[in-house]
Amino acid sequence: MTTASHNLAPAGTLTPSAPAEFVETARLCFEQAAKAAGGVRERSFRLGEQSVLLRFAGDRLVPLMVRALAHLEEPLGRRPDLTVCFFDSESTGTPMPPPPWSKEQYTNLGEIDGFNNGQVHVTYTPGVDILHCLDRERGLAVYWTPTFRLIPWWEQSFPLRSILNWWLQDQPFQPAHAAAVGRSSGGVLITGPSGTGKSTSTLACLGSELQYAGDDYVLIRTDPSPFVYSLYSTAKLEADNLERVPHLVSLVSNPERLDREKALIFLHEHHPQQLTSGFPIRALVIPKVTGKRDTSIETISPAVALLALAPTTTKHLLGTRRQTVEKLMRLVKKVPSYRLLAGTDLMQIPVAISNLLDRLNPSGEK
Repeated sequence: MTTASHNLAPAGTLTPSAPAEFVETARLCFEQAAKAAGGVRERSFRLGEQSVLLRFAGDRLVPLMVRALAHLEEPLGRRPDLTVCFFDSESTGTPMPPPPWSKEQYTNLGEIDGFNNGQVHVTYTPGVDILHCLDRERGLAVYWTPTFRLIPWWEQSFPLRSILNWWLQDQPFQPAHAAAVGRSSGGVLITGPSGTGKSTSTLACLGSELQYAGDDYVLIRTDPSPFVYSLYSTAKLEADNLERVPHLVSLVSNPERLDREKALIFLHEHHPQQLTSGFPIRALVIPKVTGKRDTSIETISPAVALLALAPTTTKHLLGTRRQTVEKLMRLVKKVPSYRLLAGTDLMQIPVAISNLLDRLNPSGEK
């Protein structure tokens, strides 16, 4: 953890000799941190079909990590499928031990070359200074940072993104860089690279009959039938795009930092009635901003849909590229794909999507 070495314990302290031992050492550091911070704070969430328990050493990281997940919180008591332990050194006075890898093993994406072994996954990005480590066999992860003050804005919008991706790599579930709107009977997955209108198209559906499952990252299930689950209630927009959705400007949580951050809106705090935990996927939709007034939809090939979905997902989710692409290939083979030619009259977008769902659902179920 090269750039934050001043935050680590002296060399030779608690030095593990194997990846699994390092995760256990990190867990023990968490327990020490919790004692120093006055105890553990626990919150449980239903993410997809799994129960995930978040354990915090003290209070400092709690609001930063749970705000985007609040709509999926469940009562404590269920046996967790995954447990994630969070702590920072500043508020707890507890350092992490020095890492059992050399500085030459850091990659430019933060992965530790030669250290991840399939069971254990570890990333640490100098400059961002956040350690993620997961032991998949134990269903145990540790999240550490030298100080709660360094948590970047984007991390607060999609907490656990990397850990969930590693944990689910051998299951028919995949975090995907996509949005989703629809009805209980089915909806659409909206995807594409940043800047193609994904967020604007999704947020245009607020106030319509369509329910919202996510704007930036969602969890998809590929088998036995495609389904999308909500992960985060966070909407993200470039500041320049706020003028297209003026009715949402007052909901932005970080208006004083839009010169360096995307606009964040935590929709469960403002539109809880429109959030849904998920629905069957009936189609993939790739938006394209046309500059024309009217919105229309045209059919595209599965290959075009895959090129819109796979690169933008694998770019940000490390260590599972092969498994991720295989899952996304299965998805695009199972549902039809369309281009949403998004017009400037945003009210037409939910109407176009609703009409598409009517055509794809001949039973007429809403």
